Amino acid sequence: MSLRLLLAATAIAALVAAPALAADLSARDQLIAVDKAFAAEARAQGAAVAFRDYMDPTDSLEFGGGKQPIRGAEAIFQAQGGGKPSGDLVWTPSEAMAGAAGDMGVTWGHWSFTPPVKGGKVVTGLYVTVWRKDAAGHWKGLVDIGNPD
Repeated sequence: MSLRLLLAATAIAALVAAPALAADLSARDQLIAVDKAFAAEARAQGAAVAFRDYMDPTDSLEFGGGKQPIRGAEAIFQAQGGGKPSGDLVWTPSEAMAGAAGDMGVTWGHWSFTPPVKGGKVVTGLYVTVWRKDAAGHWKGLVDIGNPD
């Protein structure tokens, strides 16, 4: 077998196996990965945009600030400033737990918020996000709760 043919066969085998490898990830590993991607988008695009993209469009609830929860990804986006600069929200997941069926789970971790005004007080705390797979098999945030330290 020529080297080119061997390399092509190896590449095809890797492409065919890639979806199977992704399917083999445990639900906990998937949840940590999606929460990290959610946090990375928040750093790159702003928290409002990330919450709009990662939370369930209709069923999601965001709790915080001692107010009634905000329902739906678009309402959460608007409540967080609608994409206007509103400070830096950064978080890191510490742990994930998943149900036996692999379609619901929870992540929790640490967050910090730096206000957009120079010299503003940085606030830190803990969060928990409840996740559910949507009809297409994508993880979407269902409930997000953050408590300051």
